[in-house]
Amino acid sequence: MSGLLSGFRLPVVGAAAMVATLVASGPAYAAGTNAGATVSNSFTLDYQVGGVSQTQIDTSGSPTNFTVDRKVDLTVATAVNASVSPGQTGAELVYGVTNNGNDNIAYRLSIKDVGTDTFDIGTYTARYYTDAGADGIFTPGVDDAGAGTAYTLGAGVTADVAPDATIWVIISGDVPGAASNGQTDDVILIADSYYPTASLDAGYSATPGTNIAQAGSNTMTGEADSVLADGVGTAGAPEDVANDGAHSSTATYTVSAASLSASKTVAIVATNPTDCATDAISGGFASPGACVEYVISASNAAGASATATNIAISDVLPDEVQFVSAAQSSFSAAGTLTTPGGGCTTGCTVGLTGASLAPGATGTVTIRALVR
Repeated sequence: MSGLLSGFRLPVVGAAAMVATLVASGPAYAAGTNAGATVSNSFTLDYQVGGVSQTQIDTSGSPTNFTVDRKVDLTVATAVNASVSPGQTGAELVYGVTNNGNDNIAYRLSIKDVGTDTFDIGTYTARYYTDAGADGIFTPGVDDAGAGTAYTLGAGVTADVAPDATIWVIISGDVPGAASNGQTDDVILIADSYYPTASLDAGYSATPGTNIAQAGSNTMTGEADSVLADGVGTAGAPEDVANDGAHSSTATYTVSAASLSASKTVAIVATNPTDCATDAISGGFASPGACVEYVISASNAAGASATATNIAISDVLPDEVQFVSAAQSSFSAAGTLTTPGGGCTTGCTVGLTGASLAPGATGTVTIRALVR
């Protein structure tokens, strides 16, 4: 913000009057005037003696100055949690890191993997992106377009982030195949403030890429002093406390998995069947010529949070039976049933592919055969 910010006139004793003008250089952001801006203040004083105006006192040639200090403030916020499947690779969490201060800042990024959750990915990679929409709202496909900037967690710093700007940090990892439905992995992203490569402060002399510490005392003019003004995030002490230049937020991987079980039964349809493919089950003996029925049942538990897809069942019948017929029933999405053809007696395989089961659903494959 430049130019005249405020003007005011104060009454003085007698006819004297004083006018003050506050002037600052550089634009104002949400956090205020740029770090390093010089704020100049001067005034004039008019007075009379015996009713005669005297020479004006004007301090504009030697104004009172101070330098705006560097406010170090940031917010880390969770943008996207992740619903994941067991064995999923490259599962992503998204965080926003926003510079709420009044100078460019670089950040060191690290993570804290919460030990009280129920599973751990363990190995994470990171990359970050500038906020393409400049709106602080993460838009998939826009704000994460392209490869982004790869970042090694806990090492080095990001590129400089301008005041009011946000970078999107994406943490990714591979979900263990043994992870089960409803398990969670909580991952805390911590951003710590480091001096930038290029400051808005004309008198900048700090070493870029070094951690910013609270200034011990205020230097009224010259280089901006650093004032830590951040709040407390989710990591807690010692990684993140108030006014330490760091902030943090927790994002969560939640496993959404199917919970499948399967079984197979056999029953005697009839000892002397009329039509093995269609006869009602009446029981009897499994003597040669008898009709038997196999039922394969697959169930996805009601408590599951994901549909089981691409279900494939393969059943090779024993050579002691002769295949008659097969049918599928009650799958959430029917699959493709393949059969060996009536009369098959050796290596007869009944297969089902491409079926699905929603949570709480049970599907069956029913096979009838004659005992040889």
